[in-house]
Amino acid sequence: MSDLHQDIKFETRETARLWRREVFSSRAWARHGLFVVAAVLTGLVAWYFQQAEVWGRDWFKFLQGEAGLFGSEWRMPGILGILVPMLVVTGSMLLIMQLRDRFYSGTEGTGIPQAIAALKTPEGPIRNMMLSWRIAIGKILLLTIGLFSGMTIGREGPSVHVGACLMYLITKITHYPAHLVRRGLILGGGGAGIAAAFNAPIAGIIFAFEEIGRSFEKNNAGTVIRTVILASVVVVLLLGKDYLFYGEVDIDAGNWTLLQWSSILFIGVIGGFLGGFFAQCVVKGTRVVGCCMKWNIWITPLVIGASLALLGLVSGGETYGSGFPQAEAILIPDAEGNTWSAPWHYAPLKACASFFSLISGIPGGLFDPSLSVGAGLGQTFVPVMDQFLPGIAPQAVIMMFMVAYFTGVVQSPLTCGVIMIEMTGARHMTIPLLLTAVVAYECSRLICRTAIYEALADIFLGHVEQCGPTPPGKNQQAAK
Repeated sequence: MSDLHQDIKFETRETARLWRREVFSSRAWARHGLFVVAAVLTGLVAWYFQQAEVWGRDWFKFLQGEAGLFGSEWRMPGILGILVPMLVVTGSMLLIMQLRDRFYSGTEGTGIPQAIAALKTPEGPIRNMMLSWRIAIGKILLLTIGLFSGMTIGREGPSVHVGACLMYLITKITHYPAHLVRRGLILGGGGAGIAAAFNAPIAGIIFAFEEIGRSFEKNNAGTVIRTVILASVVVVLLLGKDYLFYGEVDIDAGNWTLLQWSSILFIGVIGGFLGGFFAQCVVKGTRVVGCCMKWNIWITPLVIGASLALLGLVSGGETYGSGFPQAEAILIPDAEGNTWSAPWHYAPLKACASFFSLISGIPGGLFDPSLSVGAGLGQTFVPVMDQFLPGIAPQAVIMMFMVAYFTGVVQSPLTCGVIMIEMTGARHMTIPLLLTAVVAYECSRLICRTAIYEALADIFLGHVEQCGPTPPGKNQQAAK
């Protein structure tokens, strides 16, 4: 009986210490306060990127002669609407790559591989170089330039990187538990970046563990969830509670026949193989560009920028930008009930534009372009599906192709399936989308054995470890 009393007293004392340490101490309040501030800032940055994409799209429409400047009637005249965008995208590629290498070394790439690389790196100067105020500011600045320059980039990767930076930087201000410093806060910031970028909190949580962390860690789960929720609340307050990234899609697979369910296998195989091939090309292309930059730091960006300009010319300007407007126009009918009929060459040309943007290493994501390519593929295959598997709604075909190709590229099947559901509210398509993602994932792995983000993280980490945590501008001098 005395042992029981001793155990009870010990547990009471430990509980009291826990409450004093985690609830009533000034250090605890400092930790919680900084955590909330960083999560809210992550949401605000994601919202700013969304606004910057809209502003950049309007600006580029003016350059293309498709809209007036700031609502005026004056438009870019005649041939200038073709030549000016080509010059802007070429010159901006050179500008961004020069700024990146001179002043913001470490901001290269989408940002997700950098977050993964940071998790693989112990505490020290190398990790501090990957996650710093300089990196966060540089990522915001360079992505903004890219969004205003017609680059084929998304904004989710930089949202992840900036979110990881903000959450990690608070550990430099006050003390946090070791498991949060090592992984938890970086995972939370990365997941919050995805969640806030697409208003998809569940997908953000899944992505943090499935792709960034590549394992489920129970002791960090609460931190990830809280960070994602706080960042998502900011976006909901700014954009409205009914905001859906693409818009509502009301379709139901409940009445499909067995033959129609077989479309999942067909779409998953095509999307998975194409996405896996694209990912493998990006990984190899990134290594080639790295060697070319050592050869000449001026010609390489100009060649990549000119390639984007040429694709813009051939596509009639459709390859410029993230691809969100095109994907939305393909998937969501307008007020008259019509959708955009994308030409058959839209998907391959958009994929090529995304390829050149990614291998350049400029800050920018691949979510939006990949989903847009998937939407183009889906619309191209709608007549084929009507011919051999009639009765499937065109929107269902398009959504499954979007998920299949996207999964093939990033090899994160749970995230890809769930994020499409959250972006469209199509909960009745949950099973078909998840099954399509699984099929695409297995097919992609046959071509690209190492997932694109993991491979790019290894390339980035190898470069950092080889060069060391050099001050801004030193790598440019070394390249010369």
